[in-house]
This record gives sequence, structure tokens and C-alpha cells, in this order.
Amino acid sequence: MATSVAGTTIRTVLIAVLTLGAIVLVGRSKPATPEQGSAVRVEIQKTINTPLYREPDQKQRINAASQLGAGSLVVGAMLALVVSVVLAYLVTTTTSLLK
Repeated sequence: MATSVAGTTIRTVLIAVLTLGAIVLVGRSKPATPEQGSAVRVEIQKTINTPLYREPDQKQRINAASQLGAGSLVVGAMLALVVSVVLAYLVTTTTSLLK
């Protein structure tokens, strides 16, 4: 069964509209409210045995920030590559079905 570009576009728009409608309906639903008697009693301990925390110095902070920035750039580039390959595959598959 061959479909035209217009038919595919109309079906895609219909799916998008129905999805947005479902999101609106779910967003308008009444949130769950907890029952009144569900309080939990918590006992606070006076002493906690933990190792002492030492603030990082300026060199450690700069090193951590630069490594975090470089890592996020690498992860972002890899994610963009994966998304572009998936989109290219989907577009190629969809257009080949229209022939």
C-alpha cells in the first residue's frame, strides 16, 4: 500500500495533535493527595560518626570544572551524532516507503 507525502504528513500531524491532547488531559487530572494520618515519626541522632570533610582548594575546583566541561562536550557531541544517525535512518526509511 503506497502512501503519498501529503497522506504521511496528515497522519503525522494527527498523531502529534492526539499526543498533545493526551498530555493536556493528563495534566488536568486531579493530583493524588496523601491521607491525613500518614505522618512518620523520625528520631534525630545527636552524634553522627563521619569522617571530616575538607573543602577542595582552588586548583582542585578548577580541575574538576574543566574536566566536567570537557566531558559534557564529548557526551553532547556523541549524543548529537547518535540522534543524527537515527534521524537519517528514519528519513531514509520513510522516503523509501513512499516510492
